[in-house]
Amino acid sequence: MVSGRAPEIWIGEDGEALAREGVRRFVDVARRSIAARGRFVVALAGGNTPRRLYQLLSHVDSIDWSRVHVCFSDERMVAADSSDSNFKMAHDSLLGVVSIPPGQIHAIPTAMSVDEAALRYDQTLREILPKNEPRLDLALLGMGADGHTASIFPGSRLLAGVDDDFLLDDPETGPLRSDVPTPSLDSFSSERLCAPIYDAPKPPRERVTMTPYVLNLARQVIVLVAGDDKVAAVSAALESDARVAEIPIRAIAPATGELVWLLDRKAGRALGRPMR
Repeated sequence: MVSGRAPEIWIGEDGEALAREGVRRFVDVARRSIAARGRFVVALAGGNTPRRLYQLLSHVDSIDWSRVHVCFSDERMVAADSSDSNFKMAHDSLLGVVSIPPGQIHAIPTAMSVDEAALRYDQTLREILPKNEPRLDLALLGMGADGHTASIFPGSRLLAGVDDDFLLDDPETGPLRSDVPTPSLDSFSSERLCAPIYDAPKPPRERVTMTPYVLNLARQVIVLVAGDDKVAAVSAALESDARVAEIPIRAIAPATGELVWLLDRKAGRALGRPMR
């Protein structure tokens, strides 16, 4: 990874094993966060891989759900009842089942322009996160076959502050060259927490995503990956020096948090690590 601690890598036999391990870790982080700070702030992932994890979580009674705040790492700009909505998937499989106060479920607003939605959700995160140490307790993320995570795709301008050799031609500012940053709470007030996406490589093209900055402040990040189609991206992310411009998940490397990859056997088969 670009920076931060070396990730923990867990490989399970199949998607069911991955989901059960994800539940175990989710519950552990939630209970420790509530005990230490009185609340648990989690960013949920969209896509297909987390669905079974959410279904299993809906039967968990060892979490004080009244102290949980839920937000989303990204969202497609579609109606809340659309089959493409990350909120709908999470609501149907988890949030509509457990006893989380509705005011503590913070969906990304989609009934407005993408620019306004990103600005509104940025403000929402600033209100949700503790003022003294504004960090997510847990960020759940997935990864696409192209190495994207949340709605941060290859070539995204959001990666220009992460890779020390990332070059991006911009019609207004010209080429950019950045230094490897260490996310700091000192700059929280001036950093972007959410950003609009106008040109996702697959529809819907307009989305809102959390930025690498806020994800890298998380106390723990869990990346969930399953399936044969992810093998090459997993290898590029974990066993190569690929640039983050090409494999965006490599931008997620919390300097003061924990990074955990949960893989099924198919996705992790190129790593040569023992099964768990």
